[in-house]
Amino acid sequence: MITLGRHRALVGDAWSELAVRTAIQDIVSDAIADFHPETFWPGHPGDDWVGDGNPSFYYGAAGVIWALDYLHRVGASLVAKDFRPVLPKLLERTIARFESNSPAGYAKHGSLLFGDMGAGLLAMRLAPTPSLADLVHERAEANIGLPIRELMWGMPGSMLAAIHMAEMTREPRWRGLFEVQAARLLADLEETPHGPLWTQDLYGAKDRWLGPVHGFAGNVIPLLRGWNWLTPAQRAQVADFVPKTLAANAWRSEVGTNWGAKSKRETPPTLCQHCHGAPGMVTTFADAPFATPDFDELLLDAGRFTWAAGPLTKGSNLCHGTGGNGYAFLKLYRRTNDPVWLDRARQFAMTAIAQYRGAKVVVNRGRYSLWTGDVGLAIYLWDCITSEPRFPTIEIF
Repeated sequence: MITLGRHRALVGDAWSELAVRTAIQDIVSDAIADFHPETFWPGHPGDDWVGDGNPSFYYGAAGVIWALDYLHRVGASLVAKDFRPVLPKLLERTIARFESNSPAGYAKHGSLLFGDMGAGLLAMRLAPTPSLADLVHERAEANIGLPIRELMWGMPGSMLAAIHMAEMTREPRWRGLFEVQAARLLADLEETPHGPLWTQDLYGAKDRWLGPVHGFAGNVIPLLRGWNWLTPAQRAQVADFVPKTLAANAWRSEVGTNWGAKSKRETPPTLCQHCHGAPGMVTTFADAPFATPDFDELLLDAGRFTWAAGPLTKGSNLCHGTGGNGYAFLKLYRRTNDPVWLDRARQFAMTAIAQYRGAKVVVNRGRYSLWTGDVGLAIYLWDCITSEPRFPTIEIF
């Protein structure tokens, strides 16, 4: 079911690499111009966070700084700024906010998107030191004995952190940490009427979520990214349960396949965005190093649903916007080499640019966030040029 009001028509503008490059430069230049070394960036009325200066990797400064550095590093932007002088302040404020504003008990976790584990990864990218590496390891290791939660707050996020740190440092301790956490994650998988699933202990309730931020897909992401670190038996287990669970929770219709935010309920899902619904499931599982005809058809059918639903009215961002949905098409292009998916990704890109510019006029400034704002869109636009999808935080750091 496609929910009216959540989606909008394409703008109809033809793909223009020049227009896309111009939009990337505009986003980067605007973000650098609005940065303040004391208050970082102003908040945005579209985000749940109210106020200026959010330091987190999800909403705030850590994610924006990482994105600006990444865009310069890969050649998407010629504009650069040295953010290393603000890193100590960023880490300090991240710790303070995480400890004072997290739900009860969450401050004990190494959180990839809200805690100083994510900020520590950023600092390791920009100005690496042994003490920073130790900080990330300490935060990630803490998750071994805590509730697993999900990618945003808990152990799946620390498994991703271990993968990124191993790529940056080449230290063997990261693989050892990952292997311990992967074993626990797989041991906690439960057989349910809707296939093998995890029960998330999240925000005071226990339920079986499905998506790539809070649920099943997010728990599988580090297993796919760390595939070469899994044992043969673990790889076989993942390749067996993933298609079963996706099929058991799928809502099929004449326009394609979608999934709900949680394991299958009585009513069809209403969301079709990266964090909940078909786009995020495709973006996660189109990278799977295994295939069956039924599994691949399910992914294609979810891509068809995402296309039929159209761009999101919420905006251009990654988590619940047009750019995030477009990644599903880029991933299907990489999996199938069918140019129709690249064309669809680029059509979404042109619409997302129009949304970004329109929103900026309304608020009179950009939206400074990696997952919910403009710099995440800039990375999506770059990936539409290169045809090589690398979803931020997940595939690249």
